[in-house]
Formats: sequence, C-alpha cells, structure tokens
Amino acid sequence: MKHLFVATAAISLLSACGGAPPNEKILTDSCTELFSGDARSESMITEDAGTDVASFCACYAVQTVADTETTALHKDILTEMVSIKTAGGLNVEDTADRIEDGIESGAIDTFSEAQFDALGDEFQALSRAMYDNGGSCPTTS
Repeated sequence: MKHLFVATAAISLLSACGGAPPNEKILTDSCTELFSGDARSESMITEDAGTDVASFCACYAVQTVADTETTALHKDILTEMVSIKTAGGLNVEDTADRIEDGIESGAIDTFSEAQFDALGDEFQALSRAMYDNGGSCPTTS
C-alpha cells in the first residue's frame, strides 16, 4: 500500500509539471524564454543546431539535469539572464554583456565569469552535437 501511495504521488507530481521533472521544466522554460524573440539567437540555433529553439532548449534541459552538479548553477544563471533580458528589453548578446558587467562589479555573485562562460561553451557544444545528429537531441552518456 505504501508503494502505491508513493507511485501515485510521483505520477501526480509529474502530471503537475506537464510530464517533465521540475528542474527539467524550469530549465526548458528559462532557456526558451531567453532565446525566443531574439532573431539573432533563433537564427543561430536553427543554423548551428539544425532545430528550433523549443527543441534545442528541451534537449539542453534533458542533458543538464543528467548532471546534478550543474543543474542548480544553470538555473541561477538562466534566471538572472531572463530577468535582465526582460527588465531591459534586451537581446541575448546585450544581456550577456550586462551579466559580465554585473559579475565584474560584484553586483552578481551567485556565479563566476568562468561558470557563465562555461554555460555558453555548453550551448555551443550542444548545438554542434545536435547538428551532427540531424537536429535531434543526442543521447546522454
């Protein structure tokens, strides 16, 4: 009976999140919000990854939650980026410049410039991997 309750609770939790685990949904939504509406970013993802923003972000989220060490860090970085982009009506490139300025001035201290740059490197690596995989999300190892 206890196992039935736990299974029911897990199914209810997954249903409430649209079927995706909470961190995966948060990362997907944040990534999508960051890149959507920015013509340059959307074009780069389409060309570099061979897919659209929604598919790229869903793949990014799946890949990220597979590594529990980076999940919280990436949520912090994306939350900060989306907040700055939305508040300033900026594109992604200008948002990144503001993030770097905030790190240098000490206004942003929840992650380092190296961690921020590493996320950009991960986005580029994923784009290449998706392109090489015909625009589909490569399997995690």
